[in-house]
Amino acid sequence: MKDEEIFDILDGIASEETIIRHQNLLLSDEAYRSIFQEYATTHTLLESVSIEKTAVNFTDKLMDKWELAQVEVFERKTSKLPFYFLFGAGIALILSLIVVFSLSSPSTIKVNLNPILNILQNKFFINGLLTINTLVLLKFIDKKFLKPYFEKRFRVGSI
Repeated sequence: MKDEEIFDILDGIASEETIIRHQNLLLSDEAYRSIFQEYATTHTLLESVSIEKTAVNFTDKLMDKWELAQVEVFERKTSKLPFYFLFGAGIALILSLIVVFSLSSPSTIKVNLNPILNILQNKFFINGLLTINTLVLLKFIDKKFLKPYFEKRFRVGSI
């Protein structure tokens, strides 16, 4: 018999089927008699101790708080991508306006683009941009694909 069934018998709330099984085990099983005697002694001691009564809705409140504690909270991080896109688009717009005005009226505005083009053609600058883009790509792959995959696969507490 289960512990709960034995305590139901001691509390007087057991079903008839459980009581019949209990009586049969008391007559036939010495180990069960000793276990039942221990439980009966424990039950008597627990009844003699004055225990403070809990509020009627204590269990409901406790379960509600426990369920809330189990819910995963997802914090949505604001993406800086729109800011970077607008910043890049603004720079591209300014550069294209400079180029358009310098080509449309060369006598009015003299813009010397040679230093800018020389910088853009510099091998050190190109290698730096390639390195930075590679690092950004690796960070993106790690954050979007690898980290969720390994968190899902090796979740703490799962078998």
